[in-house]
Amino acid sequence: MIRCVSALLAATFAILLVAAAPSIVVTGQLLAYQQGYVFFTTGDGFHVAGNVAIKDAKTGGATALKPAPRIWARATFDASGTVTELDLSRAPLPPQGSFADVARYAVAISTPVPNPDLLQNIGTPSPGEPETVAAARHFSGRPVLVTFIVQVPPYTPFTSSVYITTDQSGWNAQAIPMDRVDALHYQITRRYNSGTIFRYLYDRGSLQSQEVAQNGLARQPRELVVTDADVRVIRDTVYAWQDAAPGGVSQPQPQIMPTPYNPAPFPNLPPCLPPPQPGGQRPPPPPNCQHPPAPPP
Repeated sequence: MIRCVSALLAATFAILLVAAAPSIVVTGQLLAYQQGYVFFTTGDGFHVAGNVAIKDAKTGGATALKPAPRIWARATFDASGTVTELDLSRAPLPPQGSFADVARYAVAISTPVPNPDLLQNIGTPSPGEPETVAAARHFSGRPVLVTFIVQVPPYTPFTSSVYITTDQSGWNAQAIPMDRVDALHYQITRRYNSGTIFRYLYDRGSLQSQEVAQNGLARQPRELVVTDADVRVIRDTVYAWQDAAPGGVSQPQPQIMPTPYNPAPFPNLPPCLPPPQPGGQRPPPPPNCQHPPAPPP
């Protein structure tokens, strides 16, 4: 009798511990929802409770939305790793939590295989100097100049500004403004201490204009690990924007205004023919040209 009571008390105590355990919440874009499982565009799949609550992400009330591909969701996990609530939205949701925190609950279908195209170049060795993992992963806390250079899609509006949003800034869409280099490239240099680690994405000033993957789905934030070096150069490519698609916006225009990084936007022009100007205005001829040729029709 005493053993039965002890076992009952132990089971009750375990249930209370599970109920009191804090829940984990993550946000992401859905890839599929079927047969009691929900899959995100990260490739992770999780078991869904039979009585899962489907709510509106904005109001917290009932919603007519159904879990489906491209729908954004805020997933709540219980202590056993089961999804007990899905808050749905058609618009992107602010990043919350990390899928690394729930990776242990993901359904393992096959052994993961690393993609060599996604391996990060964490070190920037000097020319002719071989890079070693030990040197690349050494952190001393000294300041490092980090230059971000990003190539944007060719249909990016010519007047657009590009920003870097990071988890350190709470995913502020305008956290780090970048300088335009030419029609397709932006650049910014910042100083970070060695050992700094943060995740980041590119956007055009709002959450709705954030970059997406090549397939048009939400992409995982990039991760930067600042290692010991004098300088680091990070070269990224944005394949598409959340609010734009190829053919849906105006074609790119050439960069006609000189910048510190591109002082001669039209290097192949004849010496007496000035670059074109906005509004069709014709600038005065260069000092050494007596009779500048007429502009082409």
